[in-house]
Amino acid sequence: MIASLKDSDELQLSAYCDGELDSVSMGEFERRLRDDRSLKARHARLMSLRQTLRSLPPVEMPANLQTRIRARLDAERPSHAEPGHGIALRRRSWSFQALAASAVLGAVMSGSVMLTIERYAQRQAVAGEVVAGHIRGLLASEPFDVASSDRHTVKPWFTARLPESPQVPDLSGQGFMLLGGRVDVIGRSPVPTIVYKHAAHTVSLTALRSGQSISDQSIAGYNVRSWSDANFTYVAVCDLPSADLATFESAFVAAAPTSEVN
Repeated sequence: MIASLKDSDELQLSAYCDGELDSVSMGEFERRLRDDRSLKARHARLMSLRQTLRSLPPVEMPANLQTRIRARLDAERPSHAEPGHGIALRRRSWSFQALAASAVLGAVMSGSVMLTIERYAQRQAVAGEVVAGHIRGLLASEPFDVASSDRHTVKPWFTARLPESPQVPDLSGQGFMLLGGRVDVIGRSPVPTIVYKHAAHTVSLTALRSGQSISDQSIAGYNVRSWSDANFTYVAVCDLPSADLATFESAFVAAAPTSEVN
């Protein structure tokens, strides 16, 4: 079991991952890593966690946190020290205050990191659901619920079924033919998905509520590209190369100004 690793193994594993072992110790550890399944599994988990943390956006310290820490460190020190003990008391007070401030900083930073990881996991889950909707559409007899190349048909169809209707621009001049639209369910909420065709490729464009952040990535062999306007966060999914999806985004943004209402 992974939990049965000795403390010395954990220390050596961390040192190995940090590149802190000498060449002899590294060679010996790598031989152990090849033969010890539990150690190999622990190494894989640790490297995966490090990779995930490196891919997270930077954690920003709250604007007033540094001021609060400095204020605590500069707080009034005891003024009733006995003669000969003033310096010692001041140093002890400073030490205790610094320790307290460090604890506060550690708690805030830990909470910020955990919150960042949680938000990252949520965004990944949403991206996975959008891709799942695209795959379901491809597996169905048709990837849309309403079939039409006329935006004046597709947009009202969304309006009749959802609280908000996304823009449905005609991109045929840029090589992306409008096929229709469907309603997907993301996080238990119905969302509109516009369906386009580019050569033999189907592009699903899902409109999420504004404010959501989805990173560009590849999931299950499909490229994901996202952008936002004042009303929606759009997530395009297709097996097209990333460059083609970037062209699709540019065409959509240019043809669908945020002032469009019809």
